[in-house]
Amino acid sequence: MGVPGVSGAAPSPAPGGTLQVGVFIPQGWKLEYTGWSGPDAWARSVELAMLAESLGYDHLWVYDHVETVPLRRPTHVFEAFTMLAALSQQTTRAGLGQLVTCASYRNAGLLAKEAACVDVYSGGRLILGLGAGWFHEEYHSYGYDYLSNPERLAVLDETLEVIRRLWTEETVTFDGAHLHFDGAFCDPKPVQQLPPVLVGGGGEKVNLRIAARRADLTNWQVGLGDFERKSGLLAGYCDEVGRPFEEITRTHGPDCRLFDTEAETLAWCHSEDGGDLWGGTPTERYLDENLVGTVDQVIDKTQAFVDAGCRGLILWLRDFPGDETLRRFRAEVVPALKVP
Repeated sequence: MGVPGVSGAAPSPAPGGTLQVGVFIPQGWKLEYTGWSGPDAWARSVELAMLAESLGYDHLWVYDHVETVPLRRPTHVFEAFTMLAALSQQTTRAGLGQLVTCASYRNAGLLAKEAACVDVYSGGRLILGLGAGWFHEEYHSYGYDYLSNPERLAVLDETLEVIRRLWTEETVTFDGAHLHFDGAFCDPKPVQQLPPVLVGGGGEKVNLRIAARRADLTNWQVGLGDFERKSGLLAGYCDEVGRPFEEITRTHGPDCRLFDTEAETLAWCHSEDGGDLWGGTPTERYLDENLVGTVDQVIDKTQAFVDAGCRGLILWLRDFPGDETLRRFRAEVVPALKVP
């Protein structure tokens, strides 16, 4: 992702012999700031972003949501792009991404403009994450049209095409099934040519085909077996369109929390605030799919994903807004990993 000669440009999340490790910055979406004041919550997010960068994390991430999960509650949820714009002024090196922007929450031209501006503000550190959207309750409460699954995927596909054109062409005219532009300008252009685009979602019939044609990165929040299966499907779709599979960086976006003992891990999993946030995943499966456990267990689980071709981690730390796992993962897990 870095641009030669641009100060502050972040390292590229590329395949091969490197592993990029990114981390979410809390914004309240998962109820972690319940009971905090807005200013105090924001101050803590800035502290954590600066700490993560100083510890050596490669990228900082936010969710593109405006209401909380798993319960809708009247508490803080900082908006994705204004948050990234603000963090671009508080950090100097780490990439800035969203996992992922909902393609139908904003006009695609406005989204291209917002993303390009964040890239300029940050000196070339934007990663644009895009997905089809899924949070029906949020669509309803904000008055967004919740299109059918095929229609939302079609919007995603058109958005991916139009945004890259807006970033590179002087004017854009486009007449798609859902998006329409007539001589649109989009300036400033991004510092990067082009900012990397992460396509989120693992739908195996349509979404992965879109990724094969248009993604620089993918992200699947799944267990190891599903990661391997989706990797195989993506490779096949890349063959169909004549694209090298190795051009696409595959990333994993699990929960993460470190404990000293297995007993502590299990006690937390069965506590009111622990385990699967959504409450529908059995403990054994939750631990299998996420980087939660003792340091040795998490090293083994992470290494298995790396061996399967994962070259990027995007971690949601379950002890946020604390910073113990943030510090320990970088200090105790990352040095033990071996990238083929």
